[in-house]
This record gives sequence, structure tokens and C-alpha cells, in this order.
Amino acid sequence: MGGLRELLTPRGDRVIFWCWLALCLTSLAVLWSVTEPIIGPYENVDPGVPKSVFWRQLTWAIVGYVGLVVASRVPLRHIDNLAPFPWLISLVLLMLVPVFGPVISGARRWLVFGPVSLQPAELAKVSCIILNASLLARGVDSRRKSLATGVSLLLTAIPAVLVMEQPDLGSSLVFWAAWLGMIFWFGMPGIFLLVAASGVASAVIMFYSDTVAHQAWPWGGYLLVLLALLYWVRWSIPAKVTMLAVNVVSGIAIPIFWAQLKGYQQDRVMAFFKPAEHAFSAGYQTLQSKVAIGSGGLFGTHYLKGTQKGLAFLPERQTDFIFSVVGEELGFVGALAVIGLFFVMIMRGVDHAAAVRKPFSRFLAMGIVSYLAFHVVVNVSITTGLMPVTGIPLPLMSYGGSNLLVTSAMLGLLLNVSSKSFDV
Repeated sequence: MGGLRELLTPRGDRVIFWCWLALCLTSLAVLWSVTEPIIGPYENVDPGVPKSVFWRQLTWAIVGYVGLVVASRVPLRHIDNLAPFPWLISLVLLMLVPVFGPVISGARRWLVFGPVSLQPAELAKVSCIILNASLLARGVDSRRKSLATGVSLLLTAIPAVLVMEQPDLGSSLVFWAAWLGMIFWFGMPGIFLLVAASGVASAVIMFYSDTVAHQAWPWGGYLLVLLALLYWVRWSIPAKVTMLAVNVVSGIAIPIFWAQLKGYQQDRVMAFFKPAEHAFSAGYQTLQSKVAIGSGGLFGTHYLKGTQKGLAFLPERQTDFIFSVVGEELGFVGALAVIGLFFVMIMRGVDHAAAVRKPFSRFLAMGIVSYLAFHVVVNVSITTGLMPVTGIPLPLMSYGGSNLLVTSAMLGLLLNVSSKSFDV
């Protein structure tokens, strides 16, 4: 009996496991509230969220627990040796989506196998992290760091582009967030970080110049300042040329990239910059989310009593905007508690990445931590109006079996790494 109990118990950091359990239980409680019948003038118009959402999430939470336990116990050397195969499988599934995937809300992101729907992008995220961890671990002590970085960049770009074409901008960005976290731990040169940061700055300023201000001088002024700085700094000529080229290319690419976005994606971004003009269209979700969180106050409107949720004013309340329901019904205290649980998991993950000796385990932990941190920061920022809506779920909280299962398996791998770092 004791052996069976041990087999069904995850290995590793108990604190991370209890945070996982607390977030899953909180999600189920909030989803039960979300699936309560609609009240008020929309009760005969909006069918509301069916109770089946709660029961499906409960089922996936149980399956996720199994995935967490298994991932925490599988020898990491086997995962390292088999790293290319999950990446290849997820790539095949991503290529099948445009052919066989059903159109849901104007996008093809799912594969349907009878009663089960699978989102290959979620599988691609974890497989990409595993493959990059394996690749970077083999290049960390060699003189070919640049080659390892370039190959990992290519291996990340392939699934990210396929996901972008679904279209799913939010999930596509997750690949890059995880990659950047791993590359930073890999030992990226400081000048590389500076060049990358300046490229992002150039892109942002060009977007403002071209799309928001409709004037060329902000980006032109930025380039003049950059040229002056490059004249004075004591860098090699190739480094200066690279810096200038990255800034020019990233700036020119923005209008091209903007033209490739779907109309609803452009509307979401513009609603962030001009919310008053889009209050009843693309900005409606964010507006109602902020109203919900604001009405919660310090301690919330109490469980099952949220008006924005109950009156059906808050869209996507079971998925991308579930944090808004937490803020409304549980208040600032409840929202802070949820963020605190994520923060504890992330910080303990960083500690384990720093403590573990094997490079594969170190990069794997940092990839998982970066994935989790990006999801949490972006989702909370979207629901509070600090970022445009991009369709990023809140891990372990938002309704969705694929994300819950994959996130649970990732945390199982993090528990696996923690068991190798130090006793907890």
C-alpha cells in the first residue's frame, strides 16, 4: 500500500506541488461560479457558460495530476535523449491543423479526435522547450555557442511561425519568451542583449510613428540619436553595423507585419492605444474586465455574487478573462493570493535552475519558468488594461484541457529538476 501511495505521489518540491493544487482548486471554484445561470436582462439572450465546462475542467485536472506525477518521475536523461521526437510530432500536428482543423471563431487552432479536442500549439510549446534545453546543454561548454544559439533560434521559429499562421499571435509569442529565458541563462553576450533591446525599441517607435501618430519624425529622430551614440561608443565596425542594421530592419518590418495581421488583431491593438474610440467594439472586453476588477474592491463582491459575470457583461469569463472574475468576487486580496501562488512557483523554479548541476536540467527549468512567467504577466496585464488583448490564457486557471495538461506536465518536469537540485 505504501509503495502504491509513493507511486501516485509526485517527486520533488512540495511547495510547487501545493501551489499547483491550490491554483487548480481555485480555478474549479471560479468556474463553478462562472457556470451559474445568467441573471438580469440577458438571461433569455445569453445562454451563459454550461456546467459541463466545470466537469470537463475537473476531468482534465485529474488527468493533469497524472501527467504531473509521471513527468516528475521519468528519468530526465531519457527525456534529453528523446528530445527531437516530441518536437517532430508536434510539428506534424501543427501542419495538419490548416488541413483538418475546424474553423472556430475565425481561426484553425484545433484537431478533433472524436470527443477530444487537441490544441497542437500547447504540445509544441513544451516540446520546443525540451528540445532547446537538450541542444543548449550540448553547446554550453563548447566553443560553438553561436552555432547552438542560431540552431535553437531556427528550431523555435519553425513552430512559432506555424502557430502564427493559425492565426494565434499570443501562443506564437510564448515560444520566443521561453527561448529568451533559456538563452539568457545560456550566457548571451551583453552586446547581444543590447542589440535585441534596441531592435525592440525601434519596432515600438516605428509602430507608434506609422500607426498611431501617422508621423515619421519619432522613428527618424530615434535613428539619428542611435547614429550619434554609435559614433561615440568604442565598438568594432561590424558591431556598429549590426546594431544599425537590426534597428533599421526591425523598424521597416513593422508596417509589413502590421499588414499581415487579421482585422480583429489590428482592432485589439488600436483599442489599447485609443480605448475611447473602441469602447463598444474591440475594447469592450478590456473595459468590462476593468469594471469587474474595480468593483471587487479589497475583499470582493463575495463568491457567486459577481455582477459583471452574473449579468453576462464580461466576455470569455471562463477562459482568458477568468482573472477578472477572481478580482470581482474575491477582491484585491484574492487576486493578490493567486498572483502570489504563481510568484512562489516561479521563484522556486529559478532557485532550482540555479542549484542543479546538469545543464539540461538547468535550461529545462528556465524554459518552464519563462513560459509560466510570460503567461501570467501577459494575462494579468491584459485583464487590467496594461496590454492589448492577445488571447493568452492564465495557466492552471483558464478553462482548457490542452493548456492545463501541458502546464501540469511542465510543472512535473520542474518537480523532477527540483529533486536533483537539493532536498526539499
